[in-house]
Amino acid sequence: MKRLLILLALLVGANVHAQKFDGLANTPQMGWNSWNSFACDINEQLIRDTADAMVKLGLKDAGYQYVNIDDCWHGQRDKDGFIHPDPQRFPSGMKALADYVHSKGLKLGIYSDAGATTCGGKPGSRGHEYQDALTYAAWGIDYVKYDWCDSKGLNPVGSYTTMRDAIRAAGRPMLFSMCEWGDNKPWEWARDIGHSWRTTADIYPCWDCELSHDSFSRLGVMRILDKQAGLRKYAGPGHWNDMDMLEVGMGMSEDEDRAHFALWAMLASPLILGNDLRKMPESTRRILANKDVIAISQDKAGIQAWKFLSTGQLEYWARPLANGEWALLVLNRGEQAVTLNYDWKAHSINDDVSKREVDFNKAVYNWRDVWGGKSGDTSRKLDAKLAPHSVLLLRLSAAQTNAAQAGAQVAALDGGACGTTPAPRQRDYPWMSRERWQQTFKEDIAVADKGDVDLLFIGDSITEGWNQKIFTSAFDGWKTANFGIGGDHTGNVLWRLQNGHAEKLHPKLVVLTIGVNNFGFCRATPEQAFDGVKLVVERLRNLYPDARILLNAVLPNGQSPQSIERTRVVALNRMAATLNDGQHVFYQDYGLHFLQANGDMSAEVMGDFLHPTAKGYQIWADAMLPDVRKLME
Repeated sequence: MKRLLILLALLVGANVHAQKFDGLANTPQMGWNSWNSFACDINEQLIRDTADAMVKLGLKDAGYQYVNIDDCWHGQRDKDGFIHPDPQRFPSGMKALADYVHSKGLKLGIYSDAGATTCGGKPGSRGHEYQDALTYAAWGIDYVKYDWCDSKGLNPVGSYTTMRDAIRAAGRPMLFSMCEWGDNKPWEWARDIGHSWRTTADIYPCWDCELSHDSFSRLGVMRILDKQAGLRKYAGPGHWNDMDMLEVGMGMSEDEDRAHFALWAMLASPLILGNDLRKMPESTRRILANKDVIAISQDKAGIQAWKFLSTGQLEYWARPLANGEWALLVLNRGEQAVTLNYDWKAHSINDDVSKREVDFNKAVYNWRDVWGGKSGDTSRKLDAKLAPHSVLLLRLSAAQTNAAQAGAQVAALDGGACGTTPAPRQRDYPWMSRERWQQTFKEDIAVADKGDVDLLFIGDSITEGWNQKIFTSAFDGWKTANFGIGGDHTGNVLWRLQNGHAEKLHPKLVVLTIGVNNFGFCRATPEQAFDGVKLVVERLRNLYPDARILLNAVLPNGQSPQSIERTRVVALNRMAATLNDGQHVFYQDYGLHFLQANGDMSAEVMGDFLHPTAKGYQIWADAMLPDVRKLME
């Protein structure tokens, strides 16, 4: 301890021209924080379990790296003033916890406060800045969130500069996240002090509300969004406007969650998760792990989006990206669904900050919907229907020559044997890395080795993504296994059936939903996709000669009956229906229950017009269950 005190004195005396550590936030930081879900109810096991979940769920692969402990980890200061963790909550100590998190390829963050006490009434860092920074460095901490409670009489510039200098003097690179709530306009003075600064009061999981407490308020997503006006010029690599932690998976609707996540990505805010990763449903994971949205967040140009157009309840936001690309977001912040008919040529985009501009009368851009996968170009009007509290998020790139487009399509294929020849996953995709595909496949093998399954679900992300509560409620009466893996085309499923110990299972009924990914990843025609479906059915018949197969029609893909996606699916389903023999294979088109009277798909049941929402899965379960009961007899 004496050596630490001597070192502390040397650090304070020598630290004259300190700077924050560079290179730690060249793109907005990504991770998880304990406060939104757990407040003060935290301990070391929670942190370990969260780190495990971050890896297992593919979030680490998606770019999330920080596991941040918020307030209430603190024990007491010793006689020399050094802080120690609560021995009941963190009995192994912070160094052991940091080592564990680091062993997972992740980084550990911690919380303190500029005042004498934290917001939770624990010991703050006032007067102990250099001691605390030295302690954090010795523990192996990588991230410091620094709050602003109990700050009466303090100068924010001085207080945050002191902690920055202390971190620098401690010698360990630690990302410095300033949580000053925007009270003193940190965007005007904190560029050289912190790697990010909060711009508003704390967030609350609602669309457009303000929850007032005695001395402070919490703000909904729209309230925080509106307070970002005029701030984008202050943000960039290494210094970000922080709109507070994410509330995705914390009680809002799936549409609202998608909008919330997309807006934070567009505005280059840090992406810090706040939900309980240990109990996260697949629908939430799919939102948070969408690599196309994350790629916009992490774009190297580091330019924050701005609102360039408002029409009624619709807002249009643009973000210049690296390599001459753009992201464009359309936000429906109102209470009614809106039909969009956007004329690209009527609206040029000019950015005063980056000096980038685009005139769609002079240049054609290809666009792709990063949620639904639909694509098009700016030579035609953009037609879409936006549900209340939802967004359309597009990535735009300059149109390529026909030859270049053909080359890009070939490069995008998942192996040369896509669709009809058994093949494992070859590439990473936005929703699932190849590593996570292999891990999920291993988990399915473990289930197969145990056997004892009555009801077996096989398919792609639509099968994998079943809302767990609905799935359990509908099918828990049988011994059930779900062998769906996101992104699988028929060739992947064939490979899994050959190599995944499927022969050890002896189900009475197999529920099969497969084929749509043959369009997206294999560039297949409906006839080619049907060839793959036939082979999967044939393989299942050979594996389970006594079982019945409930062959689900591919659910209606695309928003309208006239969409290219819907046309292909209808053609595939028409052919798949011919496999129905009334004895072994039973074809059913439950997708009809998803459609409105005019044939349009409602975003309420299929938010991205490909994957069902919780309401969609309930409709599917209700429609399928009578047939499952009958075929299981």
